[in-house]
Amino acid sequence: MSKRIPQIEFLRVVAMVGVFFFHIWSVIPEAGTDNPLGPLFGDILAQGYLGVVIFNTITGFVLTLPLAARGGVLDLSYAAFFRRRFGRICPQYYMALALWSAVALFTATAAGPSLGRCIFEHAAFVHTLDPACFYGIVPALWWMGLVAQFYLLYPLLLRLFVRLGPGWALGGVVVGCFGVWGLLEALSGWFPDGPFGLLSYMIYFNLPARLPEFAMGMFLAFRWTARQAAEQAAEQAQADLDEPEASGFPRPASLALAGTAVMSVALTVAVKDGLPAPAAHFLVCLCTLTVSGMLFTLPITARLGENRMVARLAAASYSFYLIHQPLLGYAAEMLHGRMSPLAAFGVSAVVVGGLALAGAQLMDRAASALFSRGAAQKAAQKAAQKAV
Repeated sequence: MSKRIPQIEFLRVVAMVGVFFFHIWSVIPEAGTDNPLGPLFGDILAQGYLGVVIFNTITGFVLTLPLAARGGVLDLSYAAFFRRRFGRICPQYYMALALWSAVALFTATAAGPSLGRCIFEHAAFVHTLDPACFYGIVPALWWMGLVAQFYLLYPLLLRLFVRLGPGWALGGVVVGCFGVWGLLEALSGWFPDGPFGLLSYMIYFNLPARLPEFAMGMFLAFRWTARQAAEQAAEQAQADLDEPEASGFPRPASLALAGTAVMSVALTVAVKDGLPAPAAHFLVCLCTLTVSGMLFTLPITARLGENRMVARLAAASYSFYLIHQPLLGYAAEMLHGRMSPLAAFGVSAVVVGGLALAGAQLMDRAASALFSRGAAQKAAQKAAQKAV
């Protein structure tokens, strides 16, 4: 179960590319209309933010997969689990936070609350709870607060999945979380002068509204583990009743998922704009996950995920996310008025993409060196204690 799943690597890259192009469009919006495809190009780019939904589901999946193989047993204390999880994300996150905080200090780009307050809240992962700071320094860093909330809740959520079963647990999370968001949305309409409108807006960036995306990944991890165990049992019994394709998925299942993806896309395009925020987000999540699931089942996705370049891009996706957005903002300022919006879009994609990827790889190497040094020091300390 520790083996990397190539389809997941490919989907990481898809999510990273979607978010990246969405952020280029957000700083060069004219490229979304001033191009040979017209507004359609902008409409496509505008959906790139859904890459975060894929990232959230992958996070729940990869975190749960090794535990699902052991029946959902978390063989760590809560303190050890939190140290391990935050130890994985903090080095690169704090590097990016320090870098862009220094840039904001020297360029005086920080506005609103004090830069010190924003830095403190970001460092403590509570910036998504403060509407004045959660988009401060680097807007994309709001996601880090959401991930931290999921990590803090994860041990309890895992117990829920084990106790109720993956299907019932996922259903309860979806109904409960979207129900809370829907209630806030209704209260904001009934009491327009109350705090419910702000709460309904802020909950989009926090749990519980975004918890179903992570929970879906947990559910899929349990299902994947059960499926792998069933296949191994079938092989041992030499009972091959359903010949899988190269992707490991029966053709009827792949076709059914593809049909569901097409229908969910059509439904989303047709009715999304007229729905309240919770219902609209539920629909776009359904659309995103069914399309991702369809890609997951394709044999070519597995082959692409095994490609060395795709694997390297997937490995750098986290650090890439942390540093690319400000670079795009500065590039847009430099290129504004010097070339057409579409040309600026292309230059930003190539130049900033390359710079951000190189920076991400440097950050990852630095984080790896820090981890290796820390692990070596801990091992030496334990050996010394045993010797004494």
